Amino acid sequence: MTRILLILVIALAGFGPARAEDAEVEAWAKEKCVRYERAWNRAKDFIGLEGVSDDFIKGNEKFIADGCSSGADVCPHSPQEIKLANTLTVAAMNFGTASSFLPFICRQR
Repeated sequence: MTRILLILVIALAGFGPARAEDAEVEAWAKEKCVRYERAWNRAKDFIGLEGVSDDFIKGNEKFIADGCSSGADVCPHSPQEIKLANTLTVAAMNFGTASSFLPFICRQR
């Protein structure tokens, strides 16, 4: 009985730190999204949306609405979209995200 109890205690001991770590990861994911939304709004105001397609705008807004977890599905085409994407990439890297966080990808068709 003591042996089973010892095994159970050891097994359960691993759950505490994992939950704290999971909470930290989740909090950071939310914070990254808040920062991305802030960067998106500032970039729109600073650079403007002339020459930016509805698909590009809606893709970024969907990404933000989904908590920045819907994956990469925004492809910049026009010079203005590329400028916005570059600005957002630099902003995101400056606030500590990996480039894989961003919603930008251009899939071959």
